[in-house]
Amino acid sequence: MRLFVQHDGRNALVTGLVVVMLMLAGAGCTASGANTPAATGTPTSTSITHRQTKDLLTYHGHSDRATAVAWSPDGKYVVSGSLDKTVQVWSATTGKTRLIYRGHTDAIVAVAWSPDGRYIASSSLDNTIQVWDASTGARITTYRGHKLPAQTLSWSPDNRSIVSGSPDQTAQVWEAMTGKLILTYRGHSAAVTTVMWSPDGKRIASGSVDTMVQVWDATSGKTLLTFRGHKNQVTSLAWSPDSTSIVSGSFDKTVQVWDASSGKVRYSYHGYNVAVARVDNSKGVLPDLIYFVAWSHNSKRIAAVSMEYCGDECAVVMTWDAQTGKHFVFYPDLPVYAFAWSPDDTRFASAIGLSDVQIALVP
Repeated sequence: MRLFVQHDGRNALVTGLVVVMLMLAGAGCTASGANTPAATGTPTSTSITHRQTKDLLTYHGHSDRATAVAWSPDGKYVVSGSLDKTVQVWSATTGKTRLIYRGHTDAIVAVAWSPDGRYIASSSLDNTIQVWDASTGARITTYRGHKLPAQTLSWSPDNRSIVSGSPDQTAQVWEAMTGKLILTYRGHSAAVTTVMWSPDGKRIASGSVDTMVQVWDATSGKTLLTFRGHKNQVTSLAWSPDSTSIVSGSFDKTVQVWDASSGKVRYSYHGYNVAVARVDNSKGVLPDLIYFVAWSHNSKRIAAVSMEYCGDECAVVMTWDAQTGKHFVFYPDLPVYAFAWSPDDTRFASAIGLSDVQIALVP
């Protein structure tokens, strides 16, 4: 997705991987579905649980708003990018800074850790994507293929390639170690807001402001499927771990879970309003915009983040059973500007507040 915020006296286009920034900076208060039975609508009161999550750690290393987060594959570290132009690697258990990367000259909008844990890719408003050593910070390559800053990044499962999506309406696949362009995907008619490589390495899914999700061959770039289930821009998507299903979130206020080969919707989640739930958790009402979605690594649960302008708690983090769409759990939080699920599925990392990144237990 795309949002404009005031930064250094100018309007800057700030975007990110499953990364989103609020327009009101500083506002008060962020499995396989192969056998999923059909389900629609809002969960019933018997399947809804309101919980308070436990905050484990808050990282204070950035001097400006954090905009992007990702976990190391072993779950020991978190990498976070910020409007302060730095990318920082730090311990997920102690919060101790391991490395600060200063290779960019403008705000960071997306970060992605390679599956083998050796490298980090970071995208910036300086219109470069830089790949660098996760241990030393040594730069490996700089990619300049997009006409506008890439807002979303995803590594191939074999660590060899990266796909990046941009407001220039393209998704580009390129060699991670050399920056050599492999292919340019032009299937969208508006800004590409989210991309993700399938876990089996065969396909790439991309979402766009044009309201569509395209699934395409990672080698040839051939479009395999166009999902038209959303009525507004797609903000985030994730593959199921077995590569059979996709979950997508949108500004149409829905989360849709669908078959990655046929496009058939398995079920749709139409949201739940936290303000109403505090009074009567049997009443489902229209939710706010969906900013992030994620699928747990063990395939069991799906998470989504919706923004609610409700006093000092403006985000609602929601999780539910990926197979059935039931056993719905939610908790209110501070505004969330980036969101990532830990590899062991026990923790969320989220960029919150003025400049912090928080790690909390999954409720």
